[in-house]
Amino acid sequence: MSVVVLMIEHLGKVFLSTHPNHAIAWSTLLSYVNGAWAEHFPGRPPPENEEERVTMFFAAEGDEYVIAEADVETDTTLH
Repeated sequence: MSVVVLMIEHLGKVFLSTHPNHAIAWSTLLSYVNGAWAEHFPGRPPPENEEERVTMFFAAEGDEYVIAEADVETDTTLH
């Protein structure tokens, strides 16, 4: 079984979440960007293109995101 992990690093904080697929992780990332846009870029409207918006948002040093697939072991035996 696999999950998609979203990691966002912004303003020195790290946010982690897991999702069933890439589309939902991307949607979550966009929600974060859209919610923080006005504070990050006061008075500047976001680009219509989602990829361009995300690229602009994470252009600063130390701000980044990762969307990656991870395998999850389904055996729940404790060791």
